[in-house]
Amino acid sequence: MPHKNRMHFALVFPCILALFFVIFLACPNISAAGENAVVSVSVANVRSGPGTGNAVTGQVSQGDNLPVLGQADGWYRIQTPDGRAGWVAGWLVAVNTSVTPAPKPTSPGAPNAGGSQSSSQVAMVTGSVVNVRGGPGTGNAVTGQVSQGDSLPVLGQADGWYRIQTPDGRVGWIAGWLVSVQSAPPEQPATPAVPVTPGQTVNPIEQNPGKVDQDPDSENAIQSGRALSLKVSQSGSKTNTTIQASAPIEYTSFFLSNPDRLVMDLQGIAPGDLPTSKVVNSSTVKELRVGYYQRDPDVTRLVFELLGGAQYEASLSNDRKTLTVQTYIPDLSGAYRGKIIAIDAGHGGSETGAMGKGGTREKEVNLDIAKRVARLLEAKGAKVIMIRSSDSYVGLYERTNKANNSNTDIFVSIHMNANENRSYGGTSTYIYSGYTSNARFQESNRLARYVQAELVKSLGLRDIGVLRANLAVLRTSDMPAILAEVAFISNAAEEKLMGTDSFRNKAAEGIVKGIGMYFAEKRSA
Repeated sequence: MPHKNRMHFALVFPCILALFFVIFLACPNISAAGENAVVSVSVANVRSGPGTGNAVTGQVSQGDNLPVLGQADGWYRIQTPDGRAGWVAGWLVAVNTSVTPAPKPTSPGAPNAGGSQSSSQVAMVTGSVVNVRGGPGTGNAVTGQVSQGDSLPVLGQADGWYRIQTPDGRVGWIAGWLVSVQSAPPEQPATPAVPVTPGQTVNPIEQNPGKVDQDPDSENAIQSGRALSLKVSQSGSKTNTTIQASAPIEYTSFFLSNPDRLVMDLQGIAPGDLPTSKVVNSSTVKELRVGYYQRDPDVTRLVFELLGGAQYEASLSNDRKTLTVQTYIPDLSGAYRGKIIAIDAGHGGSETGAMGKGGTREKEVNLDIAKRVARLLEAKGAKVIMIRSSDSYVGLYERTNKANNSNTDIFVSIHMNANENRSYGGTSTYIYSGYTSNARFQESNRLARYVQAELVKSLGLRDIGVLRANLAVLRTSDMPAILAEVAFISNAAEEKLMGTDSFRNKAAEGIVKGIGMYFAEKRSA
């Protein structure tokens, strides 16, 4: 009997071993410990196998953090939040090894206990009111809000989001496109508190004499430059604003929308006697506002309320004590001439894309708007490469291969967005998340910023902003590339708009004007 068992095992074991290798080869890279796939689109299908030909077994939402179990053919085998295993397309997620760990909290009784945790970076809020969420993605619950100007210690980051500590001590996540991240100022030695006897009141300034607004001419004044003068002049269609200071100027700048504003922060400069506001009413600037944004170190904030899609150029004098800001309306005449532009209508053929509750199919809206964009561009002198011009299926890599082989200057993909939350709406534009500082990133970011701004102006929908994601058509293109999510087909009101010529014309006009602004600025740079 034992001999028979040994013979049986000798026969069965090679079969088991062969089966093991078949399974192993069918599921390459089955162990990917430590990796997580963060969903970078509104809604992504989970499928039974690695490919769009496999059945949909569920869906995941933007921001979901999914453990990676394996990968094959550009797809990731993941575990969904409810514990099921499935496959998700690699171009719909951003895979990272781990979230940057948060600094260890200080022990109770230490000088920093109960306050902000130490961090080498701070996130300065640039949006008016910004949501703080429970995780890195808009699919996570809102746990609070912060306001423009709040300085938040950075505790970690993942997929374009920052883990921060709010002014009231809570920890959460904030979108990277709504903050400006910079190095944290060095910690100042703690100032001993003034002893207080029962019933005594203390002037808050006495509690922290290092923050006193001192007379700039006193011997103990904080050493900082001052703005000395502000002049605004017209030169044809351009508006020149000149700020002179007593010390060299360092500045940062960013755009805000609704209304359009250019914000410039002058580091190490106090506003001095500059007026708090100046009505300009030129062709590019309605009003200029000046504020004391921060003390110790001093930061003066300039806010230009812009008109007519104005752009700007800033320059410093040789001694860096004079800053000139020139705002202008780009001349789009000739900006398109000779340019080769790839226009990609998302989905097509068997790939319907998202579908609205009213029956609107994304692939059809995408193609119609893409054709309108092409006609406008060709009328302005551009050569257009249509990735698809009919209701046909085109593979993701085939799309960018066509653009890459045609020596195109830019690649613009047109989509409609979708979300399980049907109240969610607005316009967003994506660039590839895999690079952060090279020339292609800079150019894609500029193109996305212009197209996003013009789409928001043209359509009047909520400005979600320029986002970053690991999308195949953005990842594999050789030229600056963007993907515009024009509106939400899952939102009943926006789906209804999509059925009108007015909406489709406005979307096309916004995309075309944004492209023109990009080429016009590049031409004058």
